[in-house]
Amino acid sequence: MFKDTRLLAAIAAFALGAGIFALGWRASGTALALAGAAALAFYVVWVIRPIRIRDASVLVIRLAGELREVESAPLVQQVLGRFSPSLRQVLAALEFCGRDPKIKAVLVEIAGLGAGFATAQELGEMLRALQEKGKRVIVLLNGDAVGLREYMVAAGAGEIVANPNLSLTMVGLAAGGLFLKRALDKLQIEAQTLQWKEYKGAAETFARDKMSPAWRESTESLLHDWEEILVARVSAWRKLAVEQVRQLVNRGFLGAEAAREAGLVDRVGYFEDLQDELDRGGRGKPFVPLFTYLRRVRYLSRARRARRIALIYGVGPVITGDPVAGEFISGEEMAGTLHRASADRRVSAILMRVSSPGGSAVGSDLIWRAVTQARQRNKPVIVSMGDVAASGGYYIASAADAIVAGHGTVSGSIGVIYAKFNLGALLERLGVNLEYVKTAEAGDALSPARALSADELDQLNHLMGELYRNFTAKVAQGRRLSDAKTEEIARGRIWSGLAAKRHGLVDELGGFQRAVEIARDKAGLALGEPHELVLFYPPSRHLRTGLRLPRLFGAAQSPVLLGRVLNSWGAWAPALVKLACSRAALLLCPFF
Repeated sequence: MFKDTRLLAAIAAFALGAGIFALGWRASGTALALAGAAALAFYVVWVIRPIRIRDASVLVIRLAGELREVESAPLVQQVLGRFSPSLRQVLAALEFCGRDPKIKAVLVEIAGLGAGFATAQELGEMLRALQEKGKRVIVLLNGDAVGLREYMVAAGAGEIVANPNLSLTMVGLAAGGLFLKRALDKLQIEAQTLQWKEYKGAAETFARDKMSPAWRESTESLLHDWEEILVARVSAWRKLAVEQVRQLVNRGFLGAEAAREAGLVDRVGYFEDLQDELDRGGRGKPFVPLFTYLRRVRYLSRARRARRIALIYGVGPVITGDPVAGEFISGEEMAGTLHRASADRRVSAILMRVSSPGGSAVGSDLIWRAVTQARQRNKPVIVSMGDVAASGGYYIASAADAIVAGHGTVSGSIGVIYAKFNLGALLERLGVNLEYVKTAEAGDALSPARALSADELDQLNHLMGELYRNFTAKVAQGRRLSDAKTEEIARGRIWSGLAAKRHGLVDELGGFQRAVEIARDKAGLALGEPHELVLFYPPSRHLRTGLRLPRLFGAAQSPVLLGRVLNSWGAWAPALVKLACSRAALLLCPFF
């Protein structure tokens, strides 16, 4: 631990105020001394107290609701008790407590957790790593209905306790999409769509009434990989036979006792039972909430003269132009952030965390260009993929020095789509007449009142072909693949991280921690040499720009499917609406 300048400043202010008071300037001295005393008190309450925890403490983490990649809640909300941790914070705490001698156990409560497949696997593996380091790890399943993704998180723990009224929904994995053609037909709305190429199914939502064979093929392949990953992890972590697990994950709905008898949970109980067990007699009060523990992590992880690794998040659909509500990636802003990080002499490497379904072709290209320029400045760029990094999300990653994906990450989808809606018949029925004065025959081509002509569609298709060839050329260049190999794995097809690694689209399989290790190696850091992750935010969020972070890290299967789908995509909805209204060709992957 090193001397904190904030503490020294508070002490200096108090001492200076006392000195001024002694010299006769009582008002000024009193004010300065009081300010120093207040700063010192604040420092003790918010820094000293949280970092001083008891021996044999228990870290308590509650995972409920949608787990975002990076936190965005204001500090005031956190202080008032509405703290909702991000994935970044949870992983940081789990990694640090693995080497914290003060922590003897970790208690994780899971209640209605919304997390993607890759995120669930990463959390489960972090819990397993803690267990292997000698920490006691207990998960309490406390939601009304626990699905397979939540269970994969829990399976990494050494002990699983289930609420007596738990419903474990072991109904297998499913993925699909909405098909709106018949609904649009009833509304007399014509959807004109183009796609490059056959697997690029995002536009099929509007143009078909069921899955195309190509979309079905790629989705079945993805689900097969997901099931193999799930079965392998649960089998190894719970010490159950592979075929037994395969049967269990497709068994159906199980109560808490049935789950215990099947070996999926260890016992049935309540949170209070675990509290009594971990703190016998109730005298020690060893429990440390995550919000408090994160302050300990931040303080104890600091190191003087540590090499910097810039951390840049790209979460949400890729857009250009004016920002929208919710989560999104601004092509201009993220490119600017990359330029700023690569120009910073203190930054030794750049780590991008990407969780995006893609979107704007121009926005994606701006970011791709910024990545290549960062590398030209001798700043290595490493990408860590979240639950989805496909289409434009893969485009922005393809130029990196190294790409790390989760086994279950949805990636690839190298292709282009276009969709336009003709509302002419609907407007006619409603008595709405839309007229234009134009200088060219195609002047009203983008009008909602008419369909595109065959010639206009042909021109657009030619343009999309150029975008597709540009996309594949950059993938071939960045991944060092032949044109033939790139075409084989492109054509709009989605891949799991497992398949993407097999085809050369990513370099390694792993989570955020593995990406940090690669960034350290690319930056030339020696084993044991400290580093500091510095979170770079876009310029428009200047209040959080350059925020320093500590050393971090050394499937549709429940009755509430619709709610979870809406929750998962809710933060991305404004950006997706903006993209849908852009009337441009998009690099967007299918939605599940």
